[in-house]
Amino acid sequence: MSSLAQDNEAPKGKLIYCSYACDRHAGLGKSYCELIADIGKRPQVVVSLYNKCHYRDAVNKTFDVKEQDVERMQQLLADLKVYQLDGYQHDEQLEGGAAYRIYMEYASGTHINAVWSGHEIKPEAEAAYAAIERFFAPWREQVDVKE
Repeated sequence: MSSLAQDNEAPKGKLIYCSYACDRHAGLGKSYCELIADIGKRPQVVVSLYNKCHYRDAVNKTFDVKEQDVERMQQLLADLKVYQLDGYQHDEQLEGGAAYRIYMEYASGTHINAVWSGHEIKPEAEAAYAAIERFFAPWREQVDVKE
C-alpha cells in the first residue's frame, strides 16, 4: 500500500489519468473507459467496449473533452476518497466472474490502483467504481456496440 493511503492524504497535483475496467470471464473481453489529461495536451476520453461476443473485437472511440471534465473527475475522486483504496486487492477465483479495476495517476507522480473480483468487496470500492462508471456514461452511451 502506498504512503498516501497509509497517511490518509489526498494526492497532490493535477489528475492526468483515470480509468475503470471490467475483464469478463471465458474470453468475453475487457471493457474500459479512460480519461487522459496529459499536461499541455487536450484532454480525451477513450471508450473501449466489448460487444459480448468473443469472436469480435472491441469497439473503440475517442472523444475530446473539456478541462472542466478533468476537474469534475478530480473532484469526484477526492470527494469519494478513492486514494484510500490504493493497493486494495481482493481476488476470489470464480467461474464466470469478472474482475474490476480502478486506476488513477496524478502529475505529482502518485498512482492509485485497486483491483477486485468475487464476493464481499469493500463497499467503498464498489461505490467508487459505480461513480466513475456514471462519470463516463455520456461518452459510453455514444459508442454503438451491436450484439
